[in-house]
Amino acid sequence: MTPPRTLLAYSAPRSGFGDEWMTFLPIGLGYLQAMLKSRSLPCRLANLSGKTRKEVLAYFRSQAPAVVGISMFTFNRKRSCELLAWAREACPQAILLAGGPHPTHLATEVFEDCPALDAIVQGEGETPLLGLLERLRVAPGSDLWKQTPGLILRGGPTLPQPPLEDLDAVGIPAEHLEADFLNDVGQLAYLSTSRGCPATCNFCNTPEFWGTSIRFRSAASVLREMRLLRERHGLTYFSFRDDTFTANRDRVLKLMDGIQQSGLHPLWNCQSRVNLVDEDRLVAMKRAGCEFMQFGVEHGSERVLALLDKGTNLRHARRALDLVRKVGMNLGIYLITGIPGETWADVEETAAFIRDTRPSDCQISPLALYPGTRMFDQYRAEGRIQRDFYRVSGDAEIFARVDGHTEKALRHLDQAAQRARPKARFSTAEFAEQKRWLGFCAVTNLLCGEAAEEEGRWMEAEAEYAEVIAREPANPWGFLKRALLRERLGQLKKARADLAEVLALAPGNPEATELARLWGLAQGQARPKKAAHGPTAEMKGAEAYLSRPKL
Repeated sequence: MTPPRTLLAYSAPRSGFGDEWMTFLPIGLGYLQAMLKSRSLPCRLANLSGKTRKEVLAYFRSQAPAVVGISMFTFNRKRSCELLAWAREACPQAILLAGGPHPTHLATEVFEDCPALDAIVQGEGETPLLGLLERLRVAPGSDLWKQTPGLILRGGPTLPQPPLEDLDAVGIPAEHLEADFLNDVGQLAYLSTSRGCPATCNFCNTPEFWGTSIRFRSAASVLREMRLLRERHGLTYFSFRDDTFTANRDRVLKLMDGIQQSGLHPLWNCQSRVNLVDEDRLVAMKRAGCEFMQFGVEHGSERVLALLDKGTNLRHARRALDLVRKVGMNLGIYLITGIPGETWADVEETAAFIRDTRPSDCQISPLALYPGTRMFDQYRAEGRIQRDFYRVSGDAEIFARVDGHTEKALRHLDQAAQRARPKARFSTAEFAEQKRWLGFCAVTNLLCGEAAEEEGRWMEAEAEYAEVIAREPANPWGFLKRALLRERLGQLKKARADLAEVLALAPGNPEATELARLWGLAQGQARPKKAAHGPTAEMKGAEAYLSRPKL
């Protein structure tokens, strides 16, 4: 019997069709596909961002899936309902599903807004989707699939589905990837190695969606995924998007040891909580290629942190951020303003915190209220969020405060971040101390070389990259950084030679491939707009707030 075909799709909202980050496929779809295909169940992914109704209908008909799953978030809810309507038109017999935090936490409203929708996958999707397809395989054409645990039907939820304890059982996306309209393989560099968060932040829906206990993939599984991405796509930079990447100290140290022994020489970034790092972890991470660390600090006022039920304090934050600077990694922080009860004095405390901690990247967002958070539930219970808000408001988010204070605070904190950025650079003395303390570490040399380039010290920059090449000849980053420097100095022949080394070490590397194309033309061709540093997660909350339509 032919197993049922599944199509998992996503689209950015219409307002985000031109946005590089919004049009990325969600990480979770790759893991869903891996779970199914590793069990011989056919599944394709599709990024339908920017596609017209005619194009989507033709695509759905060509695939003829038995099951269509749409990845729905609050920001793309309208477009997701549109895709579901088109899926029903193109594939009238298919079972249509929606998954993600928005439908999980607002099932009744989503069913009302999406008449074509058959069921919602509640929370973590792998086990419910697998169970549904197994029931379809056994009893095609019947309603047996409606007994699958972990679904929400129009008549109510089925039995609950416990969280998947063995995340290694999901499989590895890179091993099973079949995707249409995936134009940038660089998005495959975003990895998830754990699920869940024990924190109690009242503005975050992660614990409600993924659970409050953290479940981890094994170090071997993570290393295998990184190796496959290197071998198949030439990827050399990764971004771990776990909420709390450093939560389990022993697991972090084991993974770092594995990365160092792997010979991959990647660069990467991650994020975590400020109370879940220590010197041993950070040193091991830098030696394994971590060049950028992000923390959800949220605010520079102890009083406001308590209002957010953050569970950490400024002592935790200052200690963590100081340690990151001491070890010698780039530092990013997430901050929130526009919080009920926040005063201008609190905003000034946050500006002072930015000044004192000197982050190289500071993402400042207004507080948005998302379904599945305690703050959202509180506002709704108090009648401050109307039940039909998401139906009548386009793609708009719900901000906790829409007032002059919030707009002024966003601009003030952004100015503080801009002033702090030049001071975030490590000094020559700081680099020297990092080298004395850690010994040779490729990340130190690469960052030191970048700093020298910024100041026009070309020979010093080249010496830093040359040391990486001499000590780690299998590390593509020394060659890539030197190639970019040499091209910058007009030494195109030497730059091409270095680039050839990069492509020999990491065949198919997207950046090196693009550079090879450019450098094969006139010498004056522009370099790619992104630096050779890899992806950095961006939050656009402030931009969205300040440019929001006035409802």
